[in-house]
Amino acid sequence: MQPVRLATPLMVSLSAALVLRLGIAVGFPNYYAPDEVFQYIEQAHRLVFGQGYVPWEFQTGLRSWVIPLALAAPMALAHCFTPSPLAGLVLIRILLCIASLPIVYCATKWGGRFHGTQGAWIAGLLTALWPDLWLMAPHPLEEALSADLLVPAIYLVEASRGRGDLRHVALAGVLLGLTFALREQLAPAVAVAGVYLCGRNARRWLLALPMAALPVLCAGLLDWFTWGEMFRSFWMNIYLNVILGVAGSYFDSAPPSYYLFNLLYDWLWGALFLGYFAWCGARKLPVAGLAAVATIAVHCCIAHKELRFIFPAVALLVPLAGVGLAGLCANRTMWQKALLTAGLLTGPYMSPMLYMMLPWQENAFRLYAQLAARHPCVVSIQHWDRGFWPILPVFDAATRFTGAATGIGDVEPDAIVAAEGTASIPPGFIRQSCAREGWIPFKQRKPDVCFWTRPVSSCQAGPITPFVLVYPPAAQAFIIRDRLTDAP
Repeated sequence: MQPVRLATPLMVSLSAALVLRLGIAVGFPNYYAPDEVFQYIEQAHRLVFGQGYVPWEFQTGLRSWVIPLALAAPMALAHCFTPSPLAGLVLIRILLCIASLPIVYCATKWGGRFHGTQGAWIAGLLTALWPDLWLMAPHPLEEALSADLLVPAIYLVEASRGRGDLRHVALAGVLLGLTFALREQLAPAVAVAGVYLCGRNARRWLLALPMAALPVLCAGLLDWFTWGEMFRSFWMNIYLNVILGVAGSYFDSAPPSYYLFNLLYDWLWGALFLGYFAWCGARKLPVAGLAAVATIAVHCCIAHKELRFIFPAVALLVPLAGVGLAGLCANRTMWQKALLTAGLLTGPYMSPMLYMMLPWQENAFRLYAQLAARHPCVVSIQHWDRGFWPILPVFDAATRFTGAATGIGDVEPDAIVAAEGTASIPPGFIRQSCAREGWIPFKQRKPDVCFWTRPVSSCQAGPITPFVLVYPPAAQAFIIRDRLTDAP
């Protein structure tokens, strides 16, 4: 296969993927999971603006500062040009969309390698248009970022087999090490890829292992610099969530069948097509198939389950399905090709899950952005739940927050956020704007969430009762000083 023959499908697939992802990133300022807001964006915001909410994971040293530090760089760059945090949030989403393109690149290359130009078109465009991939692309979650690294790592693993050139081995080792450093639950998938990469070749092992260890060591040193202990975020995550069962006890647990039924709900009949096509593709790319299976299997054994946890497996299964679909489309009529493709794509595009997650928390973002534009001194947040999160990173350094547990707090606020009809609003406050909670299928809609402000405020942000979220009691014993953000 001549590389030039793949130039057009590669360019079109990457362009389609980028345009779609950027349109979603800018047009739908949504948030996929609470971790995205409170554990990553908010911590980057805390580095740049000097204030922000500190979740329990960043009080115990359970999380690494790798992702918040990476997000703080574009946020600080945007802050050089405008005092509003919104520009930094948009820049982060744009950069994340670009970072997701290697998945489409690898899929196009795989399709072209096994099925020529037609295979490149099918695998490339399928991966560019698959909803889960463009939906997750602008979100700074460790699952999405690790998928952006794992797929090209496995591509390099496949590309290096049977070749004497060790450059692919070194780069694949670095990417696999970064994947593990971002999400240690992917260790089985990384191990599968590592065995395929090196096999029985001692030279490859001697090169790949140090290259993979380098980013892991850097993450450990970052833990030492921020938490005072090497690899604290690695072992603390295992100890609290696996041994003490904090995640399963306080954030729900689910049976091993959770992922199967949720994928069926997410993709409807498309799940059956994708499973079969991915199996066909895995016969040509076994390391990708085994890595996807290993990722799903290990997460089935973990009590606390969320569909996003297996996103790296999805990012492998979709290109595999593209390769399998391209093989099945060979020597078939146009109508047969259309039916196979329609059976695969219509399911996820008709799923209620897509239309729930596409605008998820968008109303919350817009409401809090409107409030942030008024530059309040103290905001009393008297409502938050699954359908409406407090989006605090849109506020600048001058705003402080207090929570519902203390009513109005120790300091009189100049803004209140509450569900309409559920809070006693003091005299002098005027309702400014309202928004609906996110739509959840088969759930009754709750009252609109609104914010009230004083026409004239003399608020001064002094000591206030802080805004709080869930704090598992088992984590209280492990509170540690944050050496990165604490003042000397």
